[in-house]
Amino acid sequence: MPATTPDDSLRPERRIRLAVGLCSLVIYFAAPALPRPATHDFDHFPKLARSFLSGRIAITVPPGGYVNELIPSSSPGNYYCAYPPLPAVFMMPFIALFGVAVDCQTISRMVGVLNVLIFDAAVCRCSSAVGRPAPNIAARLAFDALFACGTATLHVSQVGGDWHLAHALALTGSLLALREFLDKNRPLHIGLFISLVLLTRPTAAIGCLFCILPVLRNRKLAGLTQLAAIPVFAALMLGGYNAARFGSPFDFGYHRMNLTGGGLELMKQYGQFHPHFIAHNFFWFFLAPPWIRTKGLLPIGFDPRGMSFFLATPAMFYGIVAIARRWKDRAVNDATISIAATLVPLLLYFNAGYWQFGHRFSMDYLAAAMLLVLFGMTTRPSRLALALIAVSVVIQLTGVFALPTSWIPDTWTPAL
Repeated sequence: MPATTPDDSLRPERRIRLAVGLCSLVIYFAAPALPRPATHDFDHFPKLARSFLSGRIAITVPPGGYVNELIPSSSPGNYYCAYPPLPAVFMMPFIALFGVAVDCQTISRMVGVLNVLIFDAAVCRCSSAVGRPAPNIAARLAFDALFACGTATLHVSQVGGDWHLAHALALTGSLLALREFLDKNRPLHIGLFISLVLLTRPTAAIGCLFCILPVLRNRKLAGLTQLAAIPVFAALMLGGYNAARFGSPFDFGYHRMNLTGGGLELMKQYGQFHPHFIAHNFFWFFLAPPWIRTKGLLPIGFDPRGMSFFLATPAMFYGIVAIARRWKDRAVNDATISIAATLVPLLLYFNAGYWQFGHRFSMDYLAAAMLLVLFGMTTRPSRLALALIAVSVVIQLTGVFALPTSWIPDTWTPAL
């Protein structure tokens, strides 16, 4: 009988990973593009990528062009993109190869598939942290289905746009950090992945505390140096980008960003972050219910301003189960701290993330939340856990692809 080679032992794993990737491709790419408000141009990042390829950091907008959420420069007709630059840098090779055919929606779907594969790799490595045997194939596929089709990743990948691409790429960095944390846990690699988050959505880097806190507790200079080295360099790069645009490494230009409607008035009155927004954001993040519809086949729908994180993905209740049952576990505590700390700037922010199914800002801490779910369900999820996974998938698929919108009356929502 021939001896089994290492390559032979990897073949079933590769087949499963290939199947997960192909299923993700079908789900994320075969579905028709979701409609977006016709009055909005969601794609500033491709324009910024073209500017970078031309050696410029400003976007040229023709007279009468869409300039909402852009920042005026000192040169007429030229504007700066308000958001950190990594999504545009990521798009540069695709823009160079395919030109104007590349948009944020297509790239968001591609990144969504990549994120599913990274999460699948993390699930395969979670047994040591969770303290249970490795998940069998059924449990692994159930977790993958929850992540791919039962969380905000589905909506973000389908809608696309600057906000959504930034969410998806920040999550890529967080998931890579999670996979490394559950595997070899090398501080230098974790620092690299956190840097990707920092250059995409700085507030989302707070959601990586679950893999930073253990290094800080060890108090070993070598580990701390390796962890901090690349993020410090990334912060200097971001500061240099800001200085080139606005003359200061600490100026992101948000207070000069072109805004319209209610957002403009709120920014003028309270600024970008203010305690005034906490009650409003908390409602849309965690309390907003589905609402009755008078038209259409479905009797209830969702408000595009938000819907409770736990109602959009009921399986997330297992994160609370993990906190209740395993509160003495360091990893559970660190994941909980990561989520709580990330929520501080999100709750203080001047908008709750309009145009979303559920709570799209949850992408900033989704890696930590999924880690809690793995602890709560363990590697052998119960029938109830599997049922909640199935319900979460059905809710997300229905909300994202059927788009049963229904506006909650303002009298039921916290006033701004």
